[in-house]
Amino acid sequence: MKEFIRSKKNLWLLAWLPGAAMYVTARFVPNAAEYVFARGIYRVYSNVMAFLTGLIPISLAELLVIAVPVFFAALIPAAVIRMIVKKTGVEGLKVLRLAIVLLGIIFSWYMLGCGTNYYRYEFSAFSGLKVQKSTVDELEGLCLELAEKATAAREKAAAKAVENGSMTAEDEVYNSYLSQKELKEAARSAMYALADRYPVMKGYFPKPKAVFFSRVMSEFNFTGVYFPWTVEANVNVDIPDYPQAVTMCHELSHLRGFMREDEANFIGYLACAVSGEPDLEYSGYMLALTYSANQLYADSPERWGHVRALYSDGMVADMVNNSEYWKQFEDTVASEIGESMNNAYLKANKQTDGTKSYGRMVDLLLAERRANNGGN
Repeated sequence: MKEFIRSKKNLWLLAWLPGAAMYVTARFVPNAAEYVFARGIYRVYSNVMAFLTGLIPISLAELLVIAVPVFFAALIPAAVIRMIVKKTGVEGLKVLRLAIVLLGIIFSWYMLGCGTNYYRYEFSAFSGLKVQKSTVDELEGLCLELAEKATAAREKAAAKAVENGSMTAEDEVYNSYLSQKELKEAARSAMYALADRYPVMKGYFPKPKAVFFSRVMSEFNFTGVYFPWTVEANVNVDIPDYPQAVTMCHELSHLRGFMREDEANFIGYLACAVSGEPDLEYSGYMLALTYSANQLYADSPERWGHVRALYSDGMVADMVNNSEYWKQFEDTVASEIGESMNNAYLKANKQTDGTKSYGRMVDLLLAERRANNGGN
């Protein structure tokens, strides 16, 4: 036992120290979170890692999510076997030490790959948008504009889908005219286009990666996951077609260090809106409309009814199809676990409203509309 305590290998336990130092520094020194990490260390790390992992077409994250838990689960019987064979409890302590060291490395790597970014400046600080309290009139006006834009984008997208054969004129539900490969490239291009408007978004964007077990992601209520250890934007491609583009842009926004879900949603919407691609425009406008209309319904069901009446038949069919898709995963053990995990994760990273923080996107949308209208 004394030999174990004195072993130099115990120094590896300090693997937790870099992560702890990054956490404390970023949490309590905002300027460090922004300039030292987000626009310094993380920017270099993310660009290099995204390029390297982007060379591999499959999701490394998906492989690691399966392999790492299996490895740690195997440590328990390994520890027992070593103690039996060596006839000493020290062998068990060695395995425990290994587990603690590995967890320390994983934690420090996590802080490098995204943890410090939860404490950086908000996107509104770079966009010039002024978030403030808004009236129901403003919210209704926003919904009306988004409904009009979504209708126009859907009409253009459906026309292109009919033209290339992915839809017929009789189809009610939208099917993208873009292949998965084309959609990924379009999302990537949209992020580069957005970076031209907002320099803080500049950097390398790999193609988002389709998750092989996408159906499993749906079981856990996940549409996409940014994996900080490999800097990959992983997307669920089992979901209906129309939300996929904005989901890809949402996950890619995390690569630029914007980890808050409300901001990632807004950035995803902005990228789709400036893409010049009807499929992406429709995807972005529908996301924005969904959040805005939900808020309008909470404030004034009557006004929401006026907006809802303007939805095209195609939009309604798509929304119904999307709702039916997710209904099959409601109230299951997996969906509850997924929701609980996501909620706990968000709260642990300074998003105190948990999953409710997704609704804050509406404030940014209202601020954008106000800016586009000259502040009125």
